[in-house]
Amino acid sequence: MRRLACTFALFSLCALAGCAPREVLKLHYLNGFVPGTRAIFLPANIAVAPIGGDLASGAHDVGAVYSSSGHLEKVLQVSEAGAVVHDALLTSLADAGLKPIALGSSIDPKDLKTGADVMLACEVEQLRVEKNFGAAQTIHGQYFTMTSRVKLKYKLQRRDGSVVYENEVTGVEDEPPKPVGGEVFFPLETDPAESLSVALSRAIGAPLADPKFRQAFPLRTAP
Repeated sequence: MRRLACTFALFSLCALAGCAPREVLKLHYLNGFVPGTRAIFLPANIAVAPIGGDLASGAHDVGAVYSSSGHLEKVLQVSEAGAVVHDALLTSLADAGLKPIALGSSIDPKDLKTGADVMLACEVEQLRVEKNFGAAQTIHGQYFTMTSRVKLKYKLQRRDGSVVYENEVTGVEDEPPKPVGGEVFFPLETDPAESLSVALSRAIGAPLADPKFRQAFPLRTAP
C-alpha cells in the first residue's frame, strides 16, 4: 500500500512538473484552401523576408489534449514554425501568379536588389490548438471539441519604405462544424496537426483575398 501511495505521489508530481507526453505537430500548408486566390495576379516580383516573431524558431508548446474528465493527456508542440510559414507564403504567392523571391535574412526595403520593388514581412503572433474530449460516444467515435488559431502579422513595403499593406490575420478552425440536417456530431478533422494546418492555411491565404493587398499588384482580370 505504501509503495502504491508513493507511486501515485510521484505520478502526480511528474504531471505537475510538466511530464505529460509531448507530441510535435507536423504542420503543412493546404494550397488553394482560400477560394479565389489562385492565378489572380499578373507576374510581379515580391521579396519575402524570413519569418519573425518569438514562435518562428525553436520548439514551443502550443496546446494540449484533455480527457473527458479534464485530465491533461498530451502536450502539443510545434518546432521551427517560421520555416513552415515561409514556405507556405512562397507557395501561396506563386500560386496566385506572383514571383516570390526568398530572402536569406531580414533587410531594409531600400536594400532590395534590382528586380524587386516590394518586400513582404510576416510575424507569427499566435499558434494554438486545444482538443477536449467529452463523455458521449457516437457512431463517429468519442465526442470532442477542438479549436485552432494561427495569427500572422503582415507588412508589405515598397523600396522607399512606404507601407502599402499592413494587417493582422487570424486563421480559425473549430470542430465539430455546424451540424447538417439531423447530424449531431460529424467531425471533419480529428487530428490536432490537421486542424492547426487548416487554420494556418486560412491565415496564409487571407491577404490574397483582401482587396487592399490586391491593389498593390496588377490583376489578371478587373475586379
